[in-house]
Amino acid sequence: MARRFGQLLALTILGLSTLASAQAPAALKLGIFPFTDATASGNRTAGTDVGRTMMSEVTHSTTLMPRMLSPEGGASADDLDPEKAVAIGRDHHVDLVFLGTVLEAKSEQSNKGGWVPSIGGQSANVNLHHVKASVTLQGDLYDVASGKLIFSERVSASDSNNKVGATAITQFGSWGNDTYGAFLESPLGKALQKALADMTKKVAAAKVPSSN
Repeated sequence: MARRFGQLLALTILGLSTLASAQAPAALKLGIFPFTDATASGNRTAGTDVGRTMMSEVTHSTTLMPRMLSPEGGASADDLDPEKAVAIGRDHHVDLVFLGTVLEAKSEQSNKGGWVPSIGGQSANVNLHHVKASVTLQGDLYDVASGKLIFSERVSASDSNNKVGATAITQFGSWGNDTYGAFLESPLGKALQKALADMTKKVAAAKVPSSN
């Protein structure tokens, strides 16, 4: 009797687990296009780099399933309109598509030098490098099933740093294939990451019409 009861209990638990799995909604798939660079930095890879950075943030902090998409035919992000973006999203079987623009990415820097006492009564000449950076992003999220605009949002973020004798990447898009990581560690790069994190929260909290 005890053995049969145990078998029935195991089957019940298995059934409930299967039912819960069946009722759990599937994670939404988010297509992210390269960002449009409205700062005119001249770096052709900047938009893709920013898009991939947002994709990493989406993976890290949401349950969405991000996928990097590209305009068709080698077109640039500047040539991509909402209708084309939604059509590409349908072809790649995603639920949402995100179009982003870097509206502003600027930094201000100043240097201050002076003499400070050191150990043993000796003095040292130091150069204090101050950088203050700010970034503004525009984000448009579309529902692929209906083609409707879910939201159009702008977010801004800033970061600053003081370092003795430091140099920093202070121009958006001034990186190469091997220096984008260094850019992300700069005040301008950190401001960008803060703005992308804020935008990602808005995407995750958005009410999707087709999911109702």
